[in-house]
Formats: sequence, structure tokens, C-alpha cells
Amino acid sequence: MTATAADTGVIETLTDVRSTHLDNTRDVHVYLPAGYDPLAGPYPVVWLHDGQHVFARTGREPSWRVEETLDRLIGAGLLPPLVAVAVDNGRDSRGAEYSHHVPYPRDPRASARGELYERFLIEELRPLIAARYAVTEDPAATAVLGSSMGALVSYHLAFRRPDVFGLAGVLSPFLVFVDPVTLAETPVYRRQQARGPARIWADIGGMEGLITVRHTRDLVDHLITDLGYAPDREVRFHEDPQAPHHESAWAERVGSALLHLFGDAESPLRRLRLPERIVLATGQPQASVAPVGVRADGCVYSVLGVEPTWTPADALRALGSARVAPVRPGVVELAATVEGHTAHGTIEVVEGGADALLEVTLTTAADLPAEETVYYSGLVTTRVAAGRYHGSWRLPRGVGLNGAVGRGWRCDGLHEDGSTIRDPFHHDGDRHIRLHVPAWSDPNAEQAPVLATAPADDARTSEEETQ
Repeated sequence: MTATAADTGVIETLTDVRSTHLDNTRDVHVYLPAGYDPLAGPYPVVWLHDGQHVFARTGREPSWRVEETLDRLIGAGLLPPLVAVAVDNGRDSRGAEYSHHVPYPRDPRASARGELYERFLIEELRPLIAARYAVTEDPAATAVLGSSMGALVSYHLAFRRPDVFGLAGVLSPFLVFVDPVTLAETPVYRRQQARGPARIWADIGGMEGLITVRHTRDLVDHLITDLGYAPDREVRFHEDPQAPHHESAWAERVGSALLHLFGDAESPLRRLRLPERIVLATGQPQASVAPVGVRADGCVYSVLGVEPTWTPADALRALGSARVAPVRPGVVELAATVEGHTAHGTIEVVEGGADALLEVTLTTAADLPAEETVYYSGLVTTRVAAGRYHGSWRLPRGVGLNGAVGRGWRCDGLHEDGSTIRDPFHHDGDRHIRLHVPAWSDPNAEQAPVLATAPADDARTSEEETQ
């Protein structure tokens, strides 16, 4: 059904909103649902970070297109009319402002200014919005939501101030910095010791490179096992194996996040499925076998509150929350039953370790300056000769890589025909890749956004930064 003007919300932009705490200004974009009437309030409210990329009508591409999702879900009666406040990031200060506990690892000069950003939102911006719009102060109807580092700050805000933000959306959270040279891991989030927001949505894509599924799933398991959140009701998680670290993926999943946070908790399950075939190695410590559920309201999520069964019974070991450890090679038949729906799938267990070797050799048509860094799927290669680069890494099995070559933000390796070099794959075994790069894109030229994972060298300190 095509939305009419009467079904379409209005977006107002407050320009140059100043923060005394942060000593800077930014724009704030406010979505008002169709038929908004101050006398009908107070309205539920969702606060979103990286506001430049939240609304297609007022922001930059690529966009989450949240206004379109809200128009559709509110218009269908699946969400209550609500107000969405999209707060632009601090550009050069983004990494610092979204960090509460650990300075942004990619910038050695950065500090952790998350507490000041928190004070800006709660002490300065929240009263300003409340004075202009009929929004609730009830934490049970107030969400904070973001992606990547915006998810990191959403997670901390909701647990630090559940009296303000009673709902949290954590999409593709940047929880652990993985050094693109050494692969050493530095956690940038603080594990919570007590329950915080009443309801949490967390998700991750399987093609996000060094922003790994494992880190997000570890966080969700902690919420369930250690803090007592009820899976699928209080905390809902979704893993999309083919999704990259990109606004296009968050646009696909934000509707499910909003339905979990603001929708009908009793919406019944309508469909259930298991992946047709999963390949695991005997050395992998764990893997998810959670079926994907689709509720009547359209919310898509990975069902964690179920323990699938399998044949033969000794091929896998159950770890809880729909996780297993492979025990011996062979073909395993899976089954999962949830709310009267049964799904079937297959696992193939092969001999192998927890990680596998990736070796990459790149050649370029012309030699590059010696100080240039060349990346493959966000991993740093080494210049071994004029026009020749090499990299060798042992990566966890199953990590999703975009197969792209780059030299930094928007400087991508190109084929002869001018198309971007990109061959996504899940790293499930030893491989040696050889690529020739005949040309590079011009980072200063106007170009359409590329749907790809954000490169691990992403030192984007402008509003386009996605990590």
C-alpha cells in the first residue's frame, strides 16, 4: 500500500543546537507521526544517534530511511504513533562522544567524552525537545537506538540511565576493536553487573568483517545468563548471515528493532526456519543454531529461547541459548520447535581448527607511494615490492569478509570496467587469493554510495563515519 500525504510523518530540523557540556553545535531532526497533535500526547519517543543518516528526507545517503519505516508501521497499526529524535553526530568528535569507558582506539588523540554527551542529551537536549514537542518522560516508552559506535553509546546510556531510557536498540555494536595489523582485540565496552533497560534489541550481520558476530552474541549471552533477561521477550537478538556493516542493512532491521521495543509483545509467531546447511569445523568452540522466527507483526529475529534437537545425538554438544559445539565429523540433522512451529536444517561437521589461513597477494598497475596503506577486506597488507602487496592472517572460521581492496575512505580498487572490486565470502577454510588492481576510485569525486562493509581502517572522523 502506497502511503498518502495524510499517512506521512513530518520531519522538523533544529539547526545549530548548542551543547555547553560539549562546547559544540549540531543539527537535530525530529520526526512527528502523521496526525501529530500535542493535545493527544505525550507520545512515546525514540532517540537515535548519527542523525545525518537516519532520515532520507533530511539527511545524507546512505540512509536508514527511518521515516519510511515509521510511516509504514504506524500506518498499519503495528506501532503506536511515536516521535523520533535523530541527533547528528559530532563529526570530528564522534568517536570520543560515543565512548564512555575507552578512548576511540583508532585515534590516539581521542578521549572518552561519553559522559559529556550523556549530559548533553539528558540535561540540555531532552528539556529542549520536551518544551517543543509532546513527548513522554516515561522510561518504559523511551528508547535509545544506534548502530556501530552509535550502538555502543546506546548500550551504555541505557544501562547507566535506565530511569531515562527504558528501552535500547543496539544494532551492529562496535564492542571490540580488532587491530587490522595484529588482530589483537581491545574491548571498548563495559560489561554490566546489574539489569538496566526493561527491553533490549541487539543484532549483527555475518558480513561485517572485524566487527564480529561473536562479540555481539557474547554480550547477548551475558544479558541472558548473568543478568537474567528473558530471551525473545526482554532481549531479542537477530543474526543476519549476509548483512554488511552498512546503513542499508540497518534500514532492513530497524523495523524489527522498533517492533520489539514499542510493539505488541504478544504478537504470535507465524514462521520458523533453520538454515538449510551450516558447515562447522571440529575445532570451533561454538556456533549458533538458533532458528529465525517471523512474528505476525513482521518482527524478524533469531530465537534463543529454544534448544534444537539433532541426529546423531553425539555429533554436537549443547551449550545453551541455541548454541552448540561440534564434536565429530559428519552430517547432522537439526530440528527446532517454537510455539507449535517446527523447522528443519542440516549441519555438516568437518575436520579443522577454530581458524583458517587467509593469504592475499595484490598487484597494482602502477606503484603507489611507499607511505600508502593498502587494505584487503579491512586487513592491512604489506608492500613487498613495487606494485606488489601481501597479507597472511589466521582468521576465525565463518567471519564474513567483503573481498574489497582499498586505500582508505572512498579510495577503492576498481576493475578494468570501472566497477568496484568486491567478492564477499564467509571464511570457512584455508585460501590464497590473488588480485590485480588496475585502477582506484577518486575519493574526492561525486559517486553513489557503495553497499559494503565499512573498512577496518575507517578513520572517518566526519559525519559519514559508520563505526
